[in-house]
Amino acid sequence: MTSGRGRLTPKMALFFFVLCVAVLVICDLVARVNGLFWIRQYLWFVVGCAIGIACHELGHLLCAAIGSIPIRLMVVGDGPLLWRGRFGETWLELRLLPFGGGVAPYPVVNYRWYRWALVISGGVLGNVAVICLVAALHAVGAAPKQAGEVLGPIVFAQLFGIVGNLLPFYANEGGTRRPSDGLQLLQLLWQSRDYPAEVRAAYARLLRQYTNGSLQPTMTLASARVLYHMSRTDRTTDEEARREFREALLRELERGHLAREERILALDALVTDGLISGDPAIRANLDEWSQEALELGPELPPLLDSRGAVLVELGRYEEGKALLAPIVAAKQSEPFASFMNQAFLARAERALGDEAAARQFANGARTIAEANPATPSWEMELAMLARLETEM
Repeated sequence: MTSGRGRLTPKMALFFFVLCVAVLVICDLVARVNGLFWIRQYLWFVVGCAIGIACHELGHLLCAAIGSIPIRLMVVGDGPLLWRGRFGETWLELRLLPFGGGVAPYPVVNYRWYRWALVISGGVLGNVAVICLVAALHAVGAAPKQAGEVLGPIVFAQLFGIVGNLLPFYANEGGTRRPSDGLQLLQLLWQSRDYPAEVRAAYARLLRQYTNGSLQPTMTLASARVLYHMSRTDRTTDEEARREFREALLRELERGHLAREERILALDALVTDGLISGDPAIRANLDEWSQEALELGPELPPLLDSRGAVLVELGRYEEGKALLAPIVAAKQSEPFASFMNQAFLARAERALGDEAAARQFANGARTIAEANPATPSWEMELAMLARLETEM
């Protein structure tokens, strides 16, 4: 479990829950005694909205499971965080106010449009399920006659939610425009039936450097999760995000469901993260991870780059320099790899006593970083430069 911004302590969460229930019961009793029928109806409508939101988001989640689309986050409620927990690779958040919610999938990589349409429709289907349950209780006589004063507003809240979600509009949430379920369905049907084509192409480009020139990298059910974690740039500045990134990739590796190139990608990403952060807690794993990656792709240039940097990180400066120097001299690496090679070659030269060469390679790394601002790897380059400057 991890804490989130605005999270309440367990005691505070329990207090608010008991308080809300007490207020609801007291208001219902007062309204019943004084014949204030409309207040009771309003109170149970609010309860129906809370039930509807929970079932709406659960409907999205269940339909995603049916379509084998992994969900990253499910939020029930709004406002301060009451509780956050992980089930498999899905985070669940419960918030204080019984209004609002949402389900966030991992990037859609390898799924047909109709599966995604099922996920979008799942929320409304969850509200329909509540109505059907109430109707079934009434049909079999399981609900007492006076229960209509309670069940009626709850059913009306579901109908209200169904209509509201099917209307095509944008909702403004925290300064971000979010399309309603109805608008998402229209966009999905209008734009393309091969909805994830662009995301899939981006992931294929990411994997291609580990495929020995193959034009069609293999993708798996874990591809969406791997892509999401690889695209998290916040891990360079947020310690909790970096820990989640590392633990998530390790879980994927332990499951053994990754394709060869995906496994290499995950291992190389763990190595790169460890090299940039300099975290002593994972320093001992760098040699194992880089060796395993090299066994899967012994002649892949990115893995040779990483291996050289790992040797430097582990204090094997001569070996690291022998591997990195020819690569830097060839000037054939892509910008981020070239940046890392020069940064670690600078560290090796400094440790070996050649301050002039060390400064030359450090300046070369800085020049590469300054020439490629606002790229996906820029935050990592800045973090590595800060570490290099401290050591130099």
